[in-house]
Amino acid sequence: MNVSSNECTWHKQAWEQFSSARLRNHLPHALLIAGAQGVGKQIFAKKVVKSLLCPQTHSDGQACNLCKSCKTYDSSANPDYMQIELLEGKQQIGVDQIRKLSEFLNYSRSFNGYRVVLLNPVERMNRNAANSLLKSLEEPSNNTVIILLATNMSQVIPTILSRCQLLSISMPSKKEAILWLKEHSKREGNLTERLGMAKGSPLDALDLPDDIFNACNDFSNDIHDVINENKAINVIAKKWEKYDLEVLLDWQTSWLQALMRKIYAPNYVHFMQESSDSDSSIIDKLASSIHKHELWELYQQLIQQKHYIHTSVN
Repeated sequence: MNVSSNECTWHKQAWEQFSSARLRNHLPHALLIAGAQGVGKQIFAKKVVKSLLCPQTHSDGQACNLCKSCKTYDSSANPDYMQIELLEGKQQIGVDQIRKLSEFLNYSRSFNGYRVVLLNPVERMNRNAANSLLKSLEEPSNNTVIILLATNMSQVIPTILSRCQLLSISMPSKKEAILWLKEHSKREGNLTERLGMAKGSPLDALDLPDDIFNACNDFSNDIHDVINENKAINVIAKKWEKYDLEVLLDWQTSWLQALMRKIYAPNYVHFMQESSDSDSSIIDKLASSIHKHELWELYQQLIQQKHYIHTSVN
């Protein structure tokens, strides 16, 4: 389902921050849009891009949708806009892509708006690409805005972070997310459960396929069986070895995060603790099976394993 930023009510504060900066001519040459997975960063960024390209925006900063610049953007043919993303089959953004960005910044503008580059995700650049980007950030071109998108801020190198203005997009409250899902979702079943599985993101919950929804519950049951010694761990490993590794790591990380909150911040209400009987059950089971001093070490191992997915490490 296509969703616009106008429909994402939790984007309102971030948009007001951007439009206010533009109105006061305080736009940075590099804007880092950050937020959790599934918060709608790319949807928001595209709205910002179109606004910057448009030479006759409305008073609230939104693009007019009528001028030639807006129409060429809608047809993916605006010459003042460049998008850089992961190439098919690649785990990292390479230096050749950033060199093309540098060439693009030397072109003259075709319309009277800004020249805009959107790079997503910034944390997936390799070292050579990051070093090449720094040169463009250190010597900004006139009437140009480079927009970077990041989900994992800890993986953005400090030298890039220090040269950008940060614009954070917050996750909506559970109440706001459920109301939004009721308006947009055509799926039947427990929306709260889907929201919990999507770690609070209404966009991810909206797009969550039924097979993944069912697979998560199946995986949870298998973990139960391993803990209860009803099934051997090598049997379970064999069953799941061809499943998306990043998804499996995400599920395990979410359970562990919920367990850590349960132990160290028992008054904290978390989505997953309210979302489904299976998740609550496995969190309780893990609480009785894992020693406190092992939690942080296990959590760091999961984060490290997820990081390896996007590198050449086997």
